[in-house]
Amino acid sequence: MVGFILIGTSLYFLAQFQCFSSGESSFGLSYHGGKLMTEPVSVNILWFGTGWQESDREAIRTSVTSLTSSQYLVKDSEVPTLGNWWEIIRQYGDSNNVPVTDRVDLGAECFYTGPELNMTLDQVVYIGRSVFNKSSIKGFDGNLNCHWLFEVNDNSIYHIVFSYTVMFLDSKEQRQLMDMCSGRFQLEVFAGLKVNILWARAPQNAADQCSMLFHGNSYLGPPNGDEKVDSLVGYMLANVAEEVTNQDGSGWISNDGSGMTVSNSCASPFWRDNGDPPLFRDTEKNMSFNVVGLNGYRYIMPYVWDQKTRNCALKLSETCETNAMVILREPKGYLRGGIIVNHSNGLQPYPPNQKCRWAIHYPTAKFIRFTINYLSVAADSDDHLLICKSKSKSAQCSTLKSNNGRYEKNFKLMSSKVYIEFRTGDQVSFESRGWELSYSAGLCYGKENLYKHDGNIGYVASTSFPYVEGLKCQWVLHGKPGTPVFITFTHINISKGLDFLAIYNGTMQQIANFSGLFTGSDLPQLNLSGEVIIAFTTQTDQGEGWSANFYIAHPVNHDKVFVVILIVVLALIAASVSLLAVALAVVRKKLERKNAMDSDESLTLMSTDAIRVENRIGEGPSAVVYRAVSTDGGLVAIKSLRVIAAETELQQEIMAKSSSHPNIISFLGHSQDGLGRHYFVFEYMGRGDLSLNLRERGETLDLDKRIAIALQICSAIQMLHMYLKPPVYHGNITSENIFLDEFYNAKLGGFGAAKYCSSSNRANPEQLSEMAEDIWSFGLLLVELLRGEPLVDRETYKNYRRLEEINELLGSQECVDRRLTIPHETCKMGFAKLGEIAKWCIGSSWRVEGGKNNPKIGDVLSGLKQVKLLFSTASG
Repeated sequence: MVGFILIGTSLYFLAQFQCFSSGESSFGLSYHGGKLMTEPVSVNILWFGTGWQESDREAIRTSVTSLTSSQYLVKDSEVPTLGNWWEIIRQYGDSNNVPVTDRVDLGAECFYTGPELNMTLDQVVYIGRSVFNKSSIKGFDGNLNCHWLFEVNDNSIYHIVFSYTVMFLDSKEQRQLMDMCSGRFQLEVFAGLKVNILWARAPQNAADQCSMLFHGNSYLGPPNGDEKVDSLVGYMLANVAEEVTNQDGSGWISNDGSGMTVSNSCASPFWRDNGDPPLFRDTEKNMSFNVVGLNGYRYIMPYVWDQKTRNCALKLSETCETNAMVILREPKGYLRGGIIVNHSNGLQPYPPNQKCRWAIHYPTAKFIRFTINYLSVAADSDDHLLICKSKSKSAQCSTLKSNNGRYEKNFKLMSSKVYIEFRTGDQVSFESRGWELSYSAGLCYGKENLYKHDGNIGYVASTSFPYVEGLKCQWVLHGKPGTPVFITFTHINISKGLDFLAIYNGTMQQIANFSGLFTGSDLPQLNLSGEVIIAFTTQTDQGEGWSANFYIAHPVNHDKVFVVILIVVLALIAASVSLLAVALAVVRKKLERKNAMDSDESLTLMSTDAIRVENRIGEGPSAVVYRAVSTDGGLVAIKSLRVIAAETELQQEIMAKSSSHPNIISFLGHSQDGLGRHYFVFEYMGRGDLSLNLRERGETLDLDKRIAIALQICSAIQMLHMYLKPPVYHGNITSENIFLDEFYNAKLGGFGAAKYCSSSNRANPEQLSEMAEDIWSFGLLLVELLRGEPLVDRETYKNYRRLEEINELLGSQECVDRRLTIPHETCKMGFAKLGEIAKWCIGSSWRVEGGKNNPKIGDVLSGLKQVKLLFSTASG
């Protein structure tokens, strides 16, 4: 006689049972004195059908052996293991509190490959009985084979697994085999000796209810490549759990009379029309899973009843020590309550009656930023998540609950310390599946004013953590107007195109903008003046940060600034009457307009007054330059353009952006007279242009001065090519456009041909790229500094095809300006190095663009610094 026993995985059962809400706290399982399996057990498998591949069998075999938790080398996996799943089953013990077995092994295996269509229950029973009897096996003509026979003993489990190819005869007797996913029946093996035969079947198609866990937004694909086999594993192992905790039907059973057991009390909280099972996702392998087994296998398992938490689970929940506080000292990390999947879902309910506390402490932080990745804490429960600035009872705290998704997901607390507390009540519903937040410490915020001579600034994150998303920080270097400010970057690694490091002058006009990775000679070195602002903004958290050293030659006196600010504040308070404020504003506007008109008018008057022959100090094909006296009594240079209709907007824009560099001539203003003639006003450079000085005063330009001039002009070109965004092409770097002040400091002028660099391809492949042409020009300038005379017909040096011709241009050391005093014989090395740099730059006119050996201005500047060091060493 065969008796069928229903286990809770049928379609009919799911329609009636969902899971347990917080109000159903009376549900639980209790022990009724029946037989449990507390000794190591072996699972004997009858493989039924022809649809089995060896890979299918191996996935199922491994799932059985993976139940033994001692097999795992890693004991604390983020993803639950099958060993963790079995530890929930081991909560259940007999009347002496002896838990069910901790060891599950693979036993005997038999294989039925005979007829499999229109199978009846009687046929299944007969085949099942035959695997215990050798003589019966012989009657199947090779369609039933066993490695060894099934043996009857108290520590064996017998399980049939039906492949998807097995079809049952559609009749009442087989209805349970057709409609259910798993079950068991009793079988009389020998006279008076009965055993439980467990069974599970593979789903026959995607619509089969036995595939109910294989759907939803988290589902990518079957964990082991075959949805039919992967579905069967969960039902088979649930059968094994049922057998060890309720072998004779009077073991662990629900106390509400429903007959629920450890493996069917949860069935699945999710089904097709009303659920989305939380699953871990492996996007590379296009698979999903909720537990892992041995040897790299992964599975999707049904939930089982956790007696301790009175809820459905896949793993024993971790609990907190009530009075313990965990101190977190890293600048970035995650915190979670419960088991969180993919940072976006809770795997199972968190445990009740918990009080967990954390303190985030990062002393150098200006603020702590939080992002709530997942939150499932029922609004109508006693559970709550608190985030506070202080651990005192009076501290202002944010209380977070799900509230149908209406909560602030991103926020920050302006503190270097934050305290977090998570409390849970007596009963937790299945819908309360935990929370996860990510936190990061922000090391800068707002504006930092710097008045000291030197120091270092930056945002250097921890070596193992990047910086924070959403930063908007400024460092203001307060130098006196017109005095040098130097910034040398030692490290820049920020997310290219998304995070930016911008440099501004005191009027918030952008000087440079950096994004990406800079190393070696590419690291910026800025020679600026006056007030300088460094702004760091981030849209990502993917970079390592940046650092720089600064030097302010003449810092603003901070105490005086404070006094001025105090006076201004007091004045504003005194003028608080609104009507008076409005009246003052109107008057101020009128004065500003008048002053602006007066300024433009005085500039024009000054320009026209200076246009006299006796004031002429230079001229070129496009302009004449005059010396003039400004309204404050100082000398300025006025450049009068010959072409009245000249377009000057771009030239003015570039000069305004670049003239903050100490080696680019300062642009003071622009005006037009009544005839439309353009006048540019620049700072006055007392010693005139470099060409004149080389021709007529070469003896005053000693070797140190010439090396300094080369370095200064190279730094100015670096500003144009590397630090201005977009980069600027000068287009006319000659000794006539380099000017010297009374201290022989060099400044680059002559921006009439300047424009923004174009990224488009040139029509003529023989034509130099814009930056390469500037570097070629600079190479010729180095030759002029070496030879002590301007080059005539520079274009003849542009199209060299052989390095020998460049060597001929430079010649030997005899070509060096004879007016130079050579301090030491060892200077030959310095001259050789300088000559090589000049050849390298000039050679850019014939190299293939984009070649590895093409010079960049940063590399040229580094080489010149080495030259200076060689000459310094020789002279020392």
